Amino acid sequence: MGEGSLSQEDIDALLGGGDTSGSGKDALADLDALVGGGGGGSGDSDGGPSFADIAAALGPSATPSAPPPRAQSRAQSGGGGNTANLNLLLDVTLSLTVELGRTNMFIKDVLQLSEGTIVELDKNVGEELDVLANGKPIGRGKLIVLDDYYGVQITQILDPTERL
Repeated sequence: MGEGSLSQEDIDALLGGGDTSGSGKDALADLDALVGGGGGGSGDSDGGPSFADIAAALGPSATPSAPPPRAQSRAQSGGGGNTANLNLLLDVTLSLTVELGRTNMFIKDVLQLSEGTIVELDKNVGEELDVLANGKPIGRGKLIVLDDYYGVQITQILDPTERL
């Protein structure tokens, strides 16, 4: 193979899938040699640190160990984990927006806006409004008045495939 190329055996050895009889220092020295360093010494030919030096500075293990065991398996939890996950999701805050309409304007027109200026929108009176959650359409509704407040009566929830 060409300069700087690794064979499958070298890759397996580096990932820990190869021969594990060598120590971690031998693997780091091999890595230095493969990448072009001078070996597992305290520095390579240009005076920079070797992989062994970097690994020693990072801590006892530079390679990831097996993932920690889970506290409970699904069989032991009896499905209770799903309700815990659902409870976490129920506390997520969303930005709900009701869009009356849209328009395109030139910057010079936006700069000329003042109190009392009327901006025409692309929807007519009585037309359904778009309901957005975090900027994504989730449904449609119509504008209603409750006492002195405006509200939206949901008339349609979009199919999840339409929401994308």
